[in-house]
Amino acid sequence: MGFFQWYGSLPAAVMIMIGIFIVGWVLARLKPLNALKAAIYVAGGIIGLNTMVGMFAGAVIPVLSSVIQSTGMNLDVIDLGVGSAQSYVIFPLKFYSILLPVGLAVNIVMIFLKWTDTFDVDIFNYYVFALSSAFVYVETNSVMWAVVAFIITEMAVLKLADITAKPIQDAYGLEGVSIPHGNAVVYAPVGMIVNWLIEKSPALAKIDWSPEKIEEKFGGMVQPSTIGFVMGIVLGIVGKQTSGATLNLGVTVAAFMIIFPKVLNILIEGITPVADGMRENTEKRFHRQLNIGLDAAVLVGMPDVMATGILLIPVTILLAFILPGNRVLPLADLAIATPFLVSCCMPYCKKNIFRGFIAGIVVFIIALYICTDTAELYTAAAALNGTPFQSISTSIGICSTPVSWIIAKIFSLFH
Repeated sequence: MGFFQWYGSLPAAVMIMIGIFIVGWVLARLKPLNALKAAIYVAGGIIGLNTMVGMFAGAVIPVLSSVIQSTGMNLDVIDLGVGSAQSYVIFPLKFYSILLPVGLAVNIVMIFLKWTDTFDVDIFNYYVFALSSAFVYVETNSVMWAVVAFIITEMAVLKLADITAKPIQDAYGLEGVSIPHGNAVVYAPVGMIVNWLIEKSPALAKIDWSPEKIEEKFGGMVQPSTIGFVMGIVLGIVGKQTSGATLNLGVTVAAFMIIFPKVLNILIEGITPVADGMRENTEKRFHRQLNIGLDAAVLVGMPDVMATGILLIPVTILLAFILPGNRVLPLADLAIATPFLVSCCMPYCKKNIFRGFIAGIVVFIIALYICTDTAELYTAAAALNGTPFQSISTSIGICSTPVSWIIAKIFSLFH
């Protein structure tokens, strides 16, 4: 297990670079230097995307903290962010190194059995699947059942990635890519249902807030950068920031909207020859085309996704305050969880910000209740690892996944 422990300890971008290089060389049949170039471009794109997401979070989180404090909300489950999952709950699991080879083996077997068309090169996604393992390990104290929970979660997410691949590719031009991200893709059915219901209402169906429609209506004067600037200004005003800080927030969000697509193009430039080569060769070998599984971060900066996510921030705070039975105080994950969790809904909502906003309200009602219900398990998992939290805690960005919640509920019936 030494290799997998070493590999699992690598930064996400490095793991992806190695994965893309192997896929490019072995499955896409690229020359080694071309495979290496593609891998470096994809890893560089991932680093750029994560840097942009970090910049956005760094600018917005202090403002949100100020807003939340001013509400005087007295909720006892604290959102500590996805970092708490990595550092306290999942990576410290004594069997975590087992999950990497198990995950790879399951993915490969599913491909050969034609149970999935997704090859998940983003091994960092595995830590999301491992949340099910942590919950079940607390329930059963059994490594075997924890690994079974991991496998069930991976299989469910890969199937959802297959189902959503074509709409995501068509909406955002990400040919050969799917999103086996256990927190984002699991909410795609909400987008499907909400869009279906809106289509049944002629009045609602006419509302079109897609970025393209907004730009067309205002003669090109309102572009994604303008939308980002206005939303940043509104956040600054709501957060009672100084005029300088408010303007800076507006510029920061606008910069995100401007730079993100350019950084994404670097990733696409790297992934395209690998995806094309893999599709060509796997079609010959497996008589079907495979997709490369990537993180939902590749969707977060799309104008419709980010605009919807920003609109959902104050709504999520309001929901936390008014939902009966909710105990979760949104905090560390709020700025990033909102676009992440709705990202795979948006293709089904036709990139319409209005429809995405309605879907997002449903998503975060579900997310807050799931995080409330799993908070004790999450806190117990950290304590079992010898890294206890100071209070009952959660992470809206990771603990909100319905798949892990359902699996934990099923196992709790027998223990």
